[in-house]
Amino acid sequence: MQNIDIIALADSIYEDNKHLFPSMYPDIPLNTPMLVNALKKLNLTLEEEQIPEIMQQVELKLAQKVSLNWNNYGTIAMMLHHNYPEENLVAISLQRVEKLTRDLPNFNESEEPDDEILNSIIYLWMGLRDEESYYDEQ
Repeated sequence: MQNIDIIALADSIYEDNKHLFPSMYPDIPLNTPMLVNALKKLNLTLEEEQIPEIMQQVELKLAQKVSLNWNNYGTIAMMLHHNYPEENLVAISLQRVEKLTRDLPNFNESEEPDDEILNSIIYLWMGLRDEESYYDEQ
């Protein structure tokens, strides 16, 4: 599936589910039925084994599209993972995480985050990196 198709899927899902954005949850509210409906709407097909990868790509496109705030720490971790793959997470400071988050073009929160949120972002970001390196080793 090409990038243009991923963008079209994200746009379709967003259009049909605007009421879910901005989300008050840590992650982008995306599920398989949303993806299946968008695929049907756009006359696109996927093999079942492609669904997890396409879901991740669509989730990233949605994350880039919607307004983010500190409640969306799971999505923020995904965005930081994507945008800063070389960041040293062992030595990263809370201040650095806050700055990188505020630098995301669709981050729109003016409130100061508490340390628990910033630590959650780091923890989830590390988990994404560990998961990626696990699959790279296979």
